[in-house]
Amino acid sequence: MSDTVPAAAPGTPEPSGPSRETGGDEPPAGRKRRRGGWIAGGIGAALVLAAGGYTAACALTPLPEPSVAAADQAAWDESVAAAADEAAAAAQAAVDAQAGPAAIGWQDSDDVWANDDTPRPIASISKLATVLIGLERAPLEAGADGPVHVWSEADAARQGAYIAQDGVAFPIPVGTEVTTRQMLTLALLPSANDFAAAFAAATIGTDAEFSAAVAEWAGRNGLESLSLAEPTGMDEANVASAADVVRLGKLALANPAIAELVSTPSAELPWGIGVVENTNPLLTQLPGVVGLKTGRSSVAGYNLVTAQEADADGRPVVKLTAVLGRDSGAERARDSSALLAAMDAAARQLPLVHPQELVGTVATVDGQRIELVARGSAATVLLPGEGAGREVTLDAVGAGPEGQPAGTIAVSSPTGDSEVPVVTAAAIVEPDLWWRLTHPAAVFGWS
Repeated sequence: MSDTVPAAAPGTPEPSGPSRETGGDEPPAGRKRRRGGWIAGGIGAALVLAAGGYTAACALTPLPEPSVAAADQAAWDESVAAAADEAAAAAQAAVDAQAGPAAIGWQDSDDVWANDDTPRPIASISKLATVLIGLERAPLEAGADGPVHVWSEADAARQGAYIAQDGVAFPIPVGTEVTTRQMLTLALLPSANDFAAAFAAATIGTDAEFSAAVAEWAGRNGLESLSLAEPTGMDEANVASAADVVRLGKLALANPAIAELVSTPSAELPWGIGVVENTNPLLTQLPGVVGLKTGRSSVAGYNLVTAQEADADGRPVVKLTAVLGRDSGAERARDSSALLAAMDAAARQLPLVHPQELVGTVATVDGQRIELVARGSAATVLLPGEGAGREVTLDAVGAGPEGQPAGTIAVSSPTGDSEVPVVTAAAIVEPDLWWRLTHPAAVFGWS
């Protein structure tokens, strides 16, 4: 038996089987290529899935809210302070220009400006305090007659004493019935001492009781310099500073019954008295004057407290002046008129919110900076001693058109409170997908 392997016949396929060269372990080439394709396909699919997930995450993740910041109000605060300082300086300049004791104030303002704080005799201006204190105890409505007072022997005796001292008096018989309104008309218009004293005796009591009541009332109302020994002003011990005379005038104007009477140029009384004239010359000679009261004595000189309605840059106001110790009735009238005119320069027009005023900004995550502005305006008129305030409240805003609401500006002033809307000055645009895809740190809050 031969060990020789017969040669394959020509054209006969070579038998399959393990190859010596390959050792018999390598798979066919076709199978290798199919496995590599599966791996590449898997990786590609994973990448596609990952990309899709990233895109979805970027698209769906809520972005951080835009940040809102208020603008600095320092400039606004400075403008208000400057206006207040200018008004106060103008008020002080008005009284400083007077040679004699003087004071000014406004009915709606607590402050009073004066060039002299010395308590001085005020003469018949005392009657304003007398009537105010008496009406606290026996109130009288404007236009009403009030309770009836029967003229007594004591009233008649005081009346005779005033006549003997050359005081203002209108004698009437004992037993005459006098209404409260008639007594006050005579006390305040022609400055009758007898009727002022009768009203004080009926409502307050003796001169000692009256003086004590004035001290209590003055302390309660902040009139530290006011001191009255009796109700008419005939006693030179009845004193007050010019500033407290203005404050007294404010209190008188705040009482409707007194305000009505002191603004009356004349009145007709019975019992043979006839027509009596208001002693305030400015009441009929200067437009807008609504009272108040004169006072005169040999020691006090010529005194006058005056009130005038006026327009301060569109704001209705009531101005008050007091002059003490003038040498004549004409001088007190001139000085009072000059003070009233000088007070007009003290009012200050003050813008509180300018149209389109910048009050804040919005910063978005993609770097947009949108201004927040006032939609509207507000203004006021400041009198000396007054101020104004405002508070800016900004709300959260998001993507939206120009003009979307973004808060309010609340302003407070002596002329009233109001609100001005705050809006966006431009549209806020939502970042697009490409920005989201290329800014993952901002989208996912990594920075």
